[in-house]
Amino acid sequence: MRARSREINIFSMSALDLFASALGAFILIAVLLFPYFPNTGDSPERVAEVRAQLEQVQSQLQASQAELQASQAQLGACETQRQEVQAALDACEEQLASSASQDALGACESRNQQLEANLETCQAQARKKFLLVLMSWGTADDIDLHVIDPAGQEFFYQSRSFSGSRAKLEEDNTRGPGNEIWLHPAAEPGPYRIYYKYFGRISNGGVRVRGAVLTPDGRTPLPNTTLRREGQKPLIATVTVDSEGNMRVS
Repeated sequence: MRARSREINIFSMSALDLFASALGAFILIAVLLFPYFPNTGDSPERVAEVRAQLEQVQSQLQASQAELQASQAQLGACETQRQEVQAALDACEEQLASSASQDALGACESRNQQLEANLETCQAQARKKFLLVLMSWGTADDIDLHVIDPAGQEFFYQSRSFSGSRAKLEEDNTRGPGNEIWLHPAAEPGPYRIYYKYFGRISNGGVRVRGAVLTPDGRTPLPNTTLRREGQKPLIATVTVDSEGNMRVS
């Protein structure tokens, strides 16, 4: 008798039906969740743009550091001038001791006052330090940096600079991911108020914004802030510069 040929089935029709149903459910869920998947890739053009912006920030920081070194050199010159004032005063006292001439005394006092005035002016210039505010975000939305100086002048994309002020909004991006930069190479005493404004919505959900303040004393991070609606403009921090050039972030 010839043996029967048997066909071995690894998967039954019911198992195949189960696998097909599971695959269909997976595809349906993937399609529903697709808009919420983050776009983690960047085009080469965008990477090159961000790198160029980073290089620009680094260049501005180097320029500010060079200006700080120049201010320190100016402060040394002020100290030399102070010593000259003291020497001139000692000479006047010696001249007064050797001669009772009122004219000589008046000339010495006039010269001393002039030297002291020059010294105060020199020291006031040396106390001025650079102040840089950096803001960045990672979505496609449009976020704006606003800075109000002690004179009440508000720097933002429409008013990037003001006559008589050396401060300027150096970098403005209308679409993220991006960053914005405000720089004052010689900040005057007073409060500087920093705001973030949610100008234009493109992505869904809130926008997380981060920032930092850079001074000759170092880098101070600003509080991370999430903006959730267009037009929102919270006060992020206040940088206070005193008469000695010291800066405090609050």
